[in-house]
Amino acid sequence: MFTQNYPKAIIFDLDGTLVDSVPDLCQGLNAALAEMCADEQGILKQVSTEQVRLWVGNGSVKLIQRAIQHLEIEPDKLETLHQYFLKHYQNYLCDSSYLYPGVAALLEKCQQLALPMALVTNKPIAFVPELLEKLGIAHHFKILLGGDSLPEKKPSPMPLLHAANYLNVNPNHCLMVGDSGADRASAQQADMPCVLLQQGYNQGQDLSQLSPEWLLPDIESLLNATIRP
Repeated sequence: MFTQNYPKAIIFDLDGTLVDSVPDLCQGLNAALAEMCADEQGILKQVSTEQVRLWVGNGSVKLIQRAIQHLEIEPDKLETLHQYFLKHYQNYLCDSSYLYPGVAALLEKCQQLALPMALVTNKPIAFVPELLEKLGIAHHFKILLGGDSLPEKKPSPMPLLHAANYLNVNPNHCLMVGDSGADRASAQQADMPCVLLQQGYNQGQDLSQLSPEWLLPDIESLLNATIRP
């Protein structure tokens, strides 16, 4: 799967990389929209999973901001809708979310190779441990970082550098595995080689234009890939 001396550690993104979480994010957002409509006696507005799939990837506030823009809701409703979303998403956290094919096998293989693993996501950290536990993969990661764990989130290099430091591995000996421009920018600024997966949430970007070190169709492809620094 990997070369003998590379990588020394792997840092994974979560949504769109390990987990398809869009169905539950959509349920949480629609429940939030319904509550806001009921409170304000307004017109019920809802979103589709296809729309949410295009909006995910830069944290929960950005998701709500994109929904508000699309639905033409007043911008000053952002904080209210965001709080409703956080409340309702907790109820749907792992109703329909699932691991992409190959994820369990890949993580087990990395474990067998004694590769330390970290998870760096822009999802609020409050949701992360429970989701990973329900999906049965929490035990693989030595550190979990959410979008609010540090002063900055991806595309800042801060969370990747923090994770590499925690794992005691030089950043350029780590491998970042993600699915978006934020993952690529974060890795690039951290001087960390990056695999981008086309399976995930990239806001419609052509990932090949971001010139990642490796571009693969999905995470299952990583199982059989030969990765060289």
